[in-house]
Amino acid sequence: MRLLTWLSRRRFPYEPLITVEISKSRLLENLDEFKKLAPGAGIASVLKSNAYGHGLAEVASVLKSRDDMPFFIVDSYFEAVALRARRFRAPLLVIGYTRPETIRKSSLKKTAFAVTSLETLEGLMGARHYIPIHLKIDTGMRRQGILPEEIPTTIDVIKANPCIVLEGICTHFSSADNPDGSFTESQISAWNRIVNQFKASFPRLKYFHAAATDGSRFSKDINGNVIRLGIGLYGLSENSALYSSLKLRPVLEMRTIITGVKKLTAGETVGYGNTFRADKDMTIATIPVGYFEGLDRRLSGSGFIQVGPDRILCPIVGRVSMNIATIDVSKVPDSKIGMQAVVFSREVVDLNSIKAVAKLCGTITYEVAVKIPAHLKRVVVD
Repeated sequence: MRLLTWLSRRRFPYEPLITVEISKSRLLENLDEFKKLAPGAGIASVLKSNAYGHGLAEVASVLKSRDDMPFFIVDSYFEAVALRARRFRAPLLVIGYTRPETIRKSSLKKTAFAVTSLETLEGLMGARHYIPIHLKIDTGMRRQGILPEEIPTTIDVIKANPCIVLEGICTHFSSADNPDGSFTESQISAWNRIVNQFKASFPRLKYFHAAATDGSRFSKDINGNVIRLGIGLYGLSENSALYSSLKLRPVLEMRTIITGVKKLTAGETVGYGNTFRADKDMTIATIPVGYFEGLDRRLSGSGFIQVGPDRILCPIVGRVSMNIATIDVSKVPDSKIGMQAVVFSREVVDLNSIKAVAKLCGTITYEVAVKIPAHLKRVVVD
């Protein structure tokens, strides 16, 4: 523990009202499940966007002991710097856009950058130190990447600049979660030809990665040696086919406490807009969690929180506000201030699991997870 952190905790001691728990055992089990899909390929764990809301430093601390991963993936230069500040020394790939001038000036060791356009590549010309890059190829997603017809020029630019070190090439699938795999297969066909083209020009090319979580089911058909493992690492894959073939379990659980309890008589209303009216006498409770803390406002009157040692399911009543939600605890014996409440359960079958919440909100698990604010305390358990 750093001295300043230790001193601040001594001066301002407090226990956070909300804790995000990350299961170490489940995280590692999910990783090992994906290794079964492509035993000969490396797994590059994706830590971008605060590790999909799970906690950048916390997830990295669990995975850093694994010596079977070629590199870890972050989205931004900021995330790379944050990990290096935490003395995370494993190789990194910054996969999001980084300004050429930032790349040229970077002093981060063992850090490669994804280059997604010919213009960015040309912006690296004249660099005075080695810059490892992974070139992103557009095989059909039409979002980012070098177009196939730009490849000859791209190869010429790299070969003409000895400080630009082509460490890897990559692409991304646009609909790998679609049961109809025809478009993904067309991308794979294009990718495989492009890999051979680059291998011919760069015999020492180290990495080629086309598969992300959903695309990993196509691993046997892909000319590649690395799988980028994102949402599946956290047990939140949207792909039902993956859940049927792999034993994936959600990693995250978010807990808080009850901060208020009161009786409500029939006919009384709760919260902003008086959207909930009690049809009978009931007991309600508040928790210090609202949409600022990641509890989606769309859960107003439709979501659930688990309360007490028996984790009794309690419906959210009234509107979710910025920092408070109200729940019906009439079925919870002896409900009181300080009693535990589970906001997001890590059991996928629960009605307050991230998967269930995403369904209630008409969105995807990614959005629910990444909206859990970074300032909330993360702890690694088991």
